[in-house]
Amino acid sequence: MERMNDPLAALVSAYSTVFEELGAATTGRVRRGPEGTVLAISGAPVAPLNAVISPGLVPSSDEIASLAASESPWMLPWSIHVRGIPGPLVTEVAAGYGLTRFNSQALMVRRPEQGLPTEPAVDGLRVRAVSVDEFDLYARTVAEGFEAPHEVFQVFAEPSLEKIDGMTFHLAELEGVPVGTGMTAVSDGLTGIFNITTLPAYRRRGYGRVVTMQMVREGFAAGAATAYLCATKSGESVYASVGFRTEEYLTVITAP
Repeated sequence: MERMNDPLAALVSAYSTVFEELGAATTGRVRRGPEGTVLAISGAPVAPLNAVISPGLVPSSDEIASLAASESPWMLPWSIHVRGIPGPLVTEVAAGYGLTRFNSQALMVRRPEQGLPTEPAVDGLRVRAVSVDEFDLYARTVAEGFEAPHEVFQVFAEPSLEKIDGMTFHLAELEGVPVGTGMTAVSDGLTGIFNITTLPAYRRRGYGRVVTMQMVREGFAAGAATAYLCATKSGESVYASVGFRTEEYLTVITAP
């Protein structure tokens, strides 16, 4: 009944499946509870990529607790992802593992009625999909875009990711020089957009907007005209400018 009354159910389920597929392809450490809560361990030394994700409108604190306990002791930074504001039961489970930092992210959706975006063009920027032999370059560019050490996002260099159906990695380039990244995960008519970055020296030129528009266009071409992404407060206006609207908020709970 909850799923029937939840217009974002399929979308948030797709979001959790992206993490599940990433974990399955990298470490194989994935589990799913009866109510749909997912445990997915990518092996990356960054909390959001090792997660227990509850896609339900009302998070199952019992299922979150059970999956968290199945991985304990945690040897990597990890997180709990839930919709909306976590209630006291979820907060208690998280606190028991030292997860007390709450990061709210806008779940933004671009609906098919917004139409196909115009083909983006800014200063000769080229956005292209990368092949498996360029995964290492992609991973290093993602790290530079997030201003993190290269090893933090080295998980995206794993050749096994090539086997994930519908997942594509993109570089934005100027004259062959990488200046940004994007990633799409297409399934069941939905295009998930992740890893939108611009390298520090190339920011404030509209490149992130161009990459996002290209990701949406590729989703349309694949028959997935509804696109979704998660945005920080500072990024919401950029994505709103290309037709995304905030429909809900996700909370990612991590250690301080």
